[in-house]
Amino acid sequence: MARPRVLYYVHTYFLDSCLETLQSIKHHVDIDLLIEVSPDSRKSTVFELSDTKRYNRLEKLKEILSPELWHRFLPYFEDIASVEVLFFKGKSMLGIDSIMGGIYLGRLIRSRNYDVVHFDTASGRAISSLFFLKNNQLALTIHDPVPHVGEESLILDVVRYFYKKQARSISFYSSYSSGLFKKNNKYVNGRLSQLRLQPYSFIAQFKQTPIAERRSILFFGQLSYYKGIDLLLQAIPKVLNVYPHEHFLIAGKSNGFVIDKKLLDEYAHHITFIDDYLSVEHLSQLIHASKFVVCPYREATQSGVLMTAFAMGKTVLATNIGAFQEYISDGINGMLTPPEPHSIANGIMKMLSSDHYLDMEKNIASGYSKSDAIHNRNTLMGVYHDMDSVI
Repeated sequence: MARPRVLYYVHTYFLDSCLETLQSIKHHVDIDLLIEVSPDSRKSTVFELSDTKRYNRLEKLKEILSPELWHRFLPYFEDIASVEVLFFKGKSMLGIDSIMGGIYLGRLIRSRNYDVVHFDTASGRAISSLFFLKNNQLALTIHDPVPHVGEESLILDVVRYFYKKQARSISFYSSYSSGLFKKNNKYVNGRLSQLRLQPYSFIAQFKQTPIAERRSILFFGQLSYYKGIDLLLQAIPKVLNVYPHEHFLIAGKSNGFVIDKKLLDEYAHHITFIDDYLSVEHLSQLIHASKFVVCPYREATQSGVLMTAFAMGKTVLATNIGAFQEYISDGINGMLTPPEPHSIANGIMKMLSSDHYLDMEKNIASGYSKSDAIHNRNTLMGVYHDMDSVI
């Protein structure tokens, strides 16, 4: 059977998970990887550029990264035919520059005659490229099957609708996500499949050893309402009543969520707030120096924070909602708790009691899982060959 020729299109925000998934199929498929970069996506966990203006529409990734950073990416890109970046320079997701960029992408797809075009998330900026795709050519990965509370958008709903309508295969990274999708989409054209997340190993390259002291309990990532940062802030005083010497570190840029500065000021000696995007080096240092990570989310279809923490060998206290239960074995490699302040506080204190978090660290699978890789390979190869046979 001939090897399918695949364009794998990914947003910078999902590049860390993409790097792991590609390892399972890159020896069986001819893959061109294309990374979307726009003014609002110049910074992600594993990717950062100061600006987009000085680049052409299409650039080779190797040409825009420093030699040192390219060297760190290189093992992931071995046996991948090409790795390129598609630049969108306009601020509007559906503006003229985005329309023209999507047309450029569509013409590129046609000229290269791909068997499958796999979008790792529905891109609003690239939506005009869909008009250039053949029937049964589009595979889609959906990370969030419904908008998170507080992040609803009519425009994004329309974008997702067109991708879902045209896709002949849709993949998810948890059974919770696929179930949520089925519940909210009665009529689905494409084949539905489920993949497994691997620990996001790229960040572990920046880990510095040894550490003199584990100082903080860490929350990191974009600050959004659905991530429950307010629940954590309400839990912290309850923890400090029992463990008065603990320190909490909150690191991440807000996505419209306004953090309670009064509480930060009241507990200034116990809470550090880093209101900024974090470089991969800085984030690696923060995680490495932490005791454990807290995910007090109200919703979770999947969690890059969880897989980043696991890759760094850190255990996680998470709420018992969504997909967390598929990746955390309660009391074994992490802990699960109801999403409310009192329970979150109790969970943190259980983690601290007799340094229980150190015991659970021993059970973390921080490396690449061969069984999950085989599952992902078989799933995606089945998807690609089925699509290739009807094009």
